[in-house]
Amino acid sequence: MSIKVGIIGAGFISGIHQRNLALDQRVELAAIYDVDRERAGALGVDSVDELFARCDAVYIASPNTTHADLAVKAIEAGKHVFCEKPMATTVADARRVHAAAEKVKTVFQVGHNRRFAPAYRRVAELLHGCEAHCAHIKMNRGELLNPPWTADASVTGGFLFETPIHMFDMMRFQFGEIVGLDAREGRKDDFSCLIEFETGTYATFVTSADASWFFPYESLEVYGAYATIQTFEMESIEYRMGLDKPTMKEHYANLDVPAKWGFAEEDRRFIDAISQKAKAAVTSYDGLRSVEIACGCYLSAAEKRRVDLAPRP
Repeated sequence: MSIKVGIIGAGFISGIHQRNLALDQRVELAAIYDVDRERAGALGVDSVDELFARCDAVYIASPNTTHADLAVKAIEAGKHVFCEKPMATTVADARRVHAAAEKVKTVFQVGHNRRFAPAYRRVAELLHGCEAHCAHIKMNRGELLNPPWTADASVTGGFLFETPIHMFDMMRFQFGEIVGLDAREGRKDDFSCLIEFETGTYATFVTSADASWFFPYESLEVYGAYATIQTFEMESIEYRMGLDKPTMKEHYANLDVPAKWGFAEEDRRFIDAISQKAKAAVTSYDGLRSVEIACGCYLSAAEKRRVDLAPRP
């Protein structure tokens, strides 16, 4: 029996998920809800409640600031939920979603796609044989002009909840839990941050909202004992693992965007978890933690002090 899926939101990321789900024979795309009924197309419905009535699983791909309420509503309706990042835009709301997801046996997955991008998964494989001493992470969006809502905090929750939050989750994926951070904001939406992991590894993170589209706009550099790993967006990776080893290069530019950016894999893993009654690949706790990190950066920058993050319970 097919899994009936409904999608809330009919923007760019909704289209990516629709494309991936259409290729999965286990899935029937049953309904789409958007405040603009025409954008929802032939599968459009008039309300979230009508969408719930038609589906087993829900994708939340609406504006950031609507995620928490919709996620809780979908959980309470007994649906499997894929919630796009960020899971929420406040720590209180993120905790509310996490608490709701923990009470049920349905699948709840958060859309942190970088974990599934081949470039970043290759970094994780290399780090199995090399302890990271330190790292440098960059994420520059390029501009906050197109589409216009990207500069509207009432929609996004703030710049850190747009693209930078991807890197907060990716850091945890590579290096483990973050225990503290010290951030400063230069001009608006330009942040520099020193991040401490419970392993003792430190990383620097810089992000700018309007630095122009300069390649690579996101990158990761990792330094270990006689080892260096560097990514160039999700297009390629270079590394040298040993003092007497050659520099190796691997390229992913020939992959289409859903595969290269991890979207295809995260959608497959969500449907796998539903089919196999398994744990989600990116849990509500992962979603909560990334929100705590983003909010910690805002607090640290505002008060110009280190912020410690609570250890995992």
